[in-house]
Amino acid sequence: MRKEYEEVAKRRLANTANHGSHKIHPDVLARKAHVESEFTSRVLDEFFMSSYGEILVEYFTQWLKTEPHETKTREFLYSCAMALGSVKEQLVRQEMYGKNVPVMDEMKFKEGADASEGED
Repeated sequence: MRKEYEEVAKRRLANTANHGSHKIHPDVLARKAHVESEFTSRVLDEFFMSSYGEILVEYFTQWLKTEPHETKTREFLYSCAMALGSVKEQLVRQEMYGKNVPVMDEMKFKEGADASEGED
C-alpha cells in the first residue's frame, strides 16, 4: 500500500512521465483528470449522496453522547467529521475539473479553426 502512495506522490509532486525527467503536457493531465472525474462522479453520486449524510449524523450522534469534559473525544469526532468533509471536497474538485476538460477541448478546437480561417 505504501508503494501506491509513493507513486502518487511522485507523480503529483514531480509531474514527470515514466520516460525521463520532462514534464507531462497539461492536456494529458487534463484528459486523465476527465477520466478520473467520471469515476469520481459515480462515486460521489453513489457514496456521498447516500452515505455521507449517514456518516456525518453518526459522528454527530456520538458527539452528543459525550460528556462536556470529554474534550479529547469530542475533538477527535470533530476532526473525523472535518476529514470526511475534506475528502468530499477533493472528490468534488476532481469532478469539476474533469467536467471542464471537454469544454476546454472544444474551445481549443474553435480557436484552432478561427486561426486557420484568419490565415486564408
